[in-house]
Amino acid sequence: MYKVMVVDDEPWGRKSVGKMIDELQLDVEVVAEARNGAEALELIPVSKPHIIVTDMNMPVMNGQQFLEQLYHRYNHIKVVVISGHSQFEYMKAAVAYQACEYVLKPVSHADLKDAIVKAIQASRSHMSVEQRQQFASEMRKLRTETFLQNVTGRRIVGNADIVSQAAELLTSPPIGRYRVAVCMFRRFRELSETKFNGNADLLMFSIENMMNELTSGAPLYVFKSDDRQRLCLLLSEPVMDGGTVRELLLPFHETMSRMLQLYGVVGLSDPRERLDQLPEAFEEASERLYGSPLRGSEFVVKAADTPRELRERGEMLGGFDAKLLQQAIVGGQTASVRRMLGEFARKAEISESLSIRSAQKELSKLGAAAGNEWPAIAAASLLLSDQRAIDSVMTLSALHAYVAELSAAIEAHIHARAASNDAANPMSEIVAYLDGHYFEDVGLIDMATRYHMDPSYLSRQFKAATGENFIEYVTRKRMEKACELLRESDHKVSDIAELVGYENQRYFSQVFKKFTGQTPSEFRESPMPEFQPAKN
Repeated sequence: MYKVMVVDDEPWGRKSVGKMIDELQLDVEVVAEARNGAEALELIPVSKPHIIVTDMNMPVMNGQQFLEQLYHRYNHIKVVVISGHSQFEYMKAAVAYQACEYVLKPVSHADLKDAIVKAIQASRSHMSVEQRQQFASEMRKLRTETFLQNVTGRRIVGNADIVSQAAELLTSPPIGRYRVAVCMFRRFRELSETKFNGNADLLMFSIENMMNELTSGAPLYVFKSDDRQRLCLLLSEPVMDGGTVRELLLPFHETMSRMLQLYGVVGLSDPRERLDQLPEAFEEASERLYGSPLRGSEFVVKAADTPRELRERGEMLGGFDAKLLQQAIVGGQTASVRRMLGEFARKAEISESLSIRSAQKELSKLGAAAGNEWPAIAAASLLLSDQRAIDSVMTLSALHAYVAELSAAIEAHIHARAASNDAANPMSEIVAYLDGHYFEDVGLIDMATRYHMDPSYLSRQFKAATGENFIEYVTRKRMEKACELLRESDHKVSDIAELVGYENQRYFSQVFKKFTGQTPSEFRESPMPEFQPAKN
């Protein structure tokens, strides 16, 4: 099987091309993805692709520069260029640096298949005898890993199929009675983000290579889980009990902690006799791994289930608390949300027996408490939108980081929702319009027509927003302006009446007296600096 790397700065582009390659039914497998040429060059020594499918228009290191580097450093790797551009410079670079094919977007399955077939043929003819032997060894290893992934993932379930493929692939060492060890690493996500530019696959390839090197000669097979966050070991006799496994893996752990500050946590299954029991052994080992303490950096090999009474400890968000959190989110109470999430983190801080699994379950409750608000909250955060983010929480600091990110995302969501509601309910705009046009002949129906609203609905919303009905508000604005003009100008009452929107002076005087308790003339002559509105 030929290993393929896909290089494209657009995530959807990488996924689309990878999916198409999987559908071609050729002897190829996508083993790595990269966002640009520079990242691809870092991945090549680890993933060792035979074929690279690359875009040309990329940041950091564009396609032309990448092809040149490949030509001078890895000319045994065959290249297929996929580009949305037919620019002469791109095509010239593809020809100069001996790309197998140049395929224009949008790519059809037929064009891609022809290009990959050419790359396979070129790769095969390029190999020396020694290279072909090495290639055969790498392909066997890749097929073995794929087989073990398919069995643990329950994609191969028939016992006869498992036995026949195992007889071909699991011969050195032979597998009889076995256990499964599943290993995860504290700070894995943090390190992949800070030291590996967010490329978790690159970090896992490095870890897997170290494991293979440091356990060379031991009766085991190493493979990655489907989610590429766990490293799995199929252990044959005589490597059986937890103490022996710890002794076997301790040099690996010491190397990882010294070089990368990663700390391994291992779950070990009970012995199994048949390979069709591999999924159950894998799940048992994973569950034991997650039963390890959240605190600590010591090397842990957990070979027994956590007692039930300990599994049930450590609840940090009860049902009532979850309802309170949901109400706070829905009600837009940011202070209450911060307080409750802070209390959640404090409980984790003081819990000595909190396991990895319990911590992850409690974090899941926080998302569930958000209810229908969760999709919008998570969408704005790369951490929260990643379904694997909670599964990667294996330290107290990672839990605190998740809670802090969640708190910030909820607060941002509440503010955005409030702003959206303000935009959807234009009461403030209507009030501002009335403040500037109170002297005009504006009525409720006029405003409802202007803002495309039902008059009765506008009336209710206006009263809720201002505490006054529409007529009361306009009248108050007119009377306040009339009082100001009567105090500060020598305009006639008839002129003031007209200035504030009343054509009939008599009617204006009636409204003014009802509002202030005085006629306009009495108000003007009164020494009182302020008026007191009359009570109805």
